[in-house]
Amino acid sequence: MATGLRSRLVSLLGATALGLTMLASAPVAVGEEPLLAADPPVQYPFACTAQDHRLDPVVDNQDGVGTPVLDAGGSVIGYSKDCFAETKIWYYAVDTAGELHIVRDHEEAPVADIAAAMPVGTTLATTTLMDGTTVPYLIRHERGVLNRFIYSISMLATEDEVAQGGPEDGDDTLWNGRLLFQFQGGVGIGHTQGRYDERGPRARAVKGDPDRLGMGYAVMYSTGTITADHYNLLVGGRTAVMVKDHFVATHGEPDYTVGLGGSGGGIQQYVYAQNHPDLLDALVPQVPYPDMTTQTIHVGDCALLDRWMDLEAADGGHWADWEERKKLQGLNSIEGYLGDNAEALNGAKDLLQATLGVDLPRQTGSSECLEGWLGLLPLAMNPLYGSETNWGLLGDQVDQIERTHWDDAREAYGTDPETGYARSTWDNVGVQYGLRSVASGNMTPEQFLEVNAEVGGWKDTPDMVHEGVPFEDLNTVLGRIAQSRGLPAPGVLQGLATGAIPITELFDPWSLRNANLSPDGGVTPAPRTDGDLVAISNVYDSGLVFRGSLPREIPIIDARPYLEHVLDMHNSHQSFAVRQRLLDGQGRHDGQVIWFMGTDASGDGPEAQFTHEALDTIEEWMANLAADPSMTVTEAAPALAADRCVASDGTEIARGDGVWSGILDEGPEGPCTQSFELHTTSRIEAGGPITGDIYKCNVMPVETAVAEDLYGSWQPTRAQVSRLQEIFPEGVCDYGLPSQGDPTASVSAAPALVKITGKAMHVLATPGATVQLRLDGAVVSERKVNPKGKVTIPGVVSGTYTLRQVIDGQPGLLSTPIRVR
Repeated sequence: MATGLRSRLVSLLGATALGLTMLASAPVAVGEEPLLAADPPVQYPFACTAQDHRLDPVVDNQDGVGTPVLDAGGSVIGYSKDCFAETKIWYYAVDTAGELHIVRDHEEAPVADIAAAMPVGTTLATTTLMDGTTVPYLIRHERGVLNRFIYSISMLATEDEVAQGGPEDGDDTLWNGRLLFQFQGGVGIGHTQGRYDERGPRARAVKGDPDRLGMGYAVMYSTGTITADHYNLLVGGRTAVMVKDHFVATHGEPDYTVGLGGSGGGIQQYVYAQNHPDLLDALVPQVPYPDMTTQTIHVGDCALLDRWMDLEAADGGHWADWEERKKLQGLNSIEGYLGDNAEALNGAKDLLQATLGVDLPRQTGSSECLEGWLGLLPLAMNPLYGSETNWGLLGDQVDQIERTHWDDAREAYGTDPETGYARSTWDNVGVQYGLRSVASGNMTPEQFLEVNAEVGGWKDTPDMVHEGVPFEDLNTVLGRIAQSRGLPAPGVLQGLATGAIPITELFDPWSLRNANLSPDGGVTPAPRTDGDLVAISNVYDSGLVFRGSLPREIPIIDARPYLEHVLDMHNSHQSFAVRQRLLDGQGRHDGQVIWFMGTDASGDGPEAQFTHEALDTIEEWMANLAADPSMTVTEAAPALAADRCVASDGTEIARGDGVWSGILDEGPEGPCTQSFELHTTSRIEAGGPITGDIYKCNVMPVETAVAEDLYGSWQPTRAQVSRLQEIFPEGVCDYGLPSQGDPTASVSAAPALVKITGKAMHVLATPGATVQLRLDGAVVSERKVNPKGKVTIPGVVSGTYTLRQVIDGQPGLLSTPIRVR
């Protein structure tokens, strides 16, 4: 998903002195984007891309709104704000190299000689259907616009249809009744009709990836279901339903519809199965996360922690060892490994050394934060950064765009009435970075206190400023420095070279300029970011969060090539984050199986074979369900529809119950668990759950955390407790509770101690609740509260206790410590 940023960073290596060109950004106008008076809301401005994909946008206004529509001579004849285009149908031939060629254009007459219509030197391929029949590889491909996005439907075509007939009497006899919905990933911020993947051997929009069209499947696709262009999965889900409805109206009900797609394409399958249960009958999510919106929680920590380790830590040499960074960031880090982004940053530093004489420490290793997520934080959060396909066609209209993920999904997050910006969920109040390591003795208390005092948070959206190099153009950043300091360009260069101007004003891969920092090197703790509770409640309610409760049980093969050793952003624990959400949301994970595939040193493996095997297993699974509808999904599962893992050559390592034990349970590690090392996130390292779905934690006082034995082997002194209270004046995270703002959760107040008489503790709480008496984080006694709200807990011996009440199975806040002598 970070390919675009990598390519921009790599361009640094070939850039000339002050001619570095990265990603330009337009200014943003504060205020709500204009919306049609419609339900659901429609995003404007909106850039059309249909004209890039053989479609003709229809003029819908003469007011300069949207994308200019040109006549054959290149003159503007009007504008298209909604990007509608008439549907067209083409006939493709696939050659023996797998390439696509149009052999009959839209509305062209039948082609008597198909071979002659192909480019010279190419040969028409044949393809073998599921029943063993071999036919010429010819495709009827329909393309148009639904819900403002480009959609397509591909099916095999007969020779007679291509050579003698036409779409009006299309022959679906080669369709095997299976429908593949091809989803696609990436990270985008909207306001565009999107990119359409029709070229090259993959051609996902036409054949699916891997190719199932050639087996007789129909393939369905939409730019509205590509997260590289937008991440509003409410829009994506509505679009997917429209495309499916159109398919059914045109071709009839399929035997089943299976989803396929990686990364954001996998996320969409889980979220759409939750929100639109009739859309998909089976899922093959590849390298998925549970959803996008909760990924922002820990991804937002990456640059904060990198900045602290790179620039501020007292023992910078300790954190210069990339293996140590896992103690804070959780995501994999490897000393001695230089991926694309690490190499590109070294190239940028070399350029600054040659140009300005500024010597910056070189990368000696890298991390998933750097290789996978560098640049995606400002893309998601900074309203002055980012761009999308064809935005240039919008001219001054781009000034209306708040360039954030929050704005892209504004209908979910909501609008701040005071600023007009989209509300933001990001929060790190009470988050104790590195808690697991200090509790286990793998981090010193001094390091723990230092990072938590200095790490800070992110500025509010209206207060953010432009990014520096490598995210912005070098000349542009130099110009901004000159303007802000009232210096001519030579003076800026001299100041940077001598250190009079901090180099971080120019080179800022940490987004330092948008962070909340300590004013005095950590003596006064850096402010944390307080998430918007309305935004949190809204996004939980919206359906953007995968809650793990599916309206119907369907076959799911969560298929994951293992990529931790190449620091790929698709961290492997996410498959188990999904599973735990299913367990939490519905008490079971029936129907979801997890497959891992090993990869070589470069991250490559037999992925096409792996995916075909998953789709073949879905085929058998669905056939079993069709043969006996009384069976449950679990009962209908074929032999391969089980948890499993395979080596990098495709040979099976293990399969069946228990192969992943030791991850979500306390049992011994299963054979697959032993074969594939999992990593965590910054929030898991801070004590959070593997589900990663707590935006804003409920908090407990620091003294309560000490009483709960939260710090393990570290027993803080009074001075250290006092320092913790300075750092966390609102308290520290209680990850035994759901997120603040979660509308499905009810977190009650802490019970109140009335008095202690002898060995009995007298407590006030909610009538009917169960009160827990806790010692060192463990429940030592439970008592029911009477109708008057009173409960007596007998047999209390000396110790330091806390109280919590549980109402209808939901735990409440912890009390302050109660010391019994």
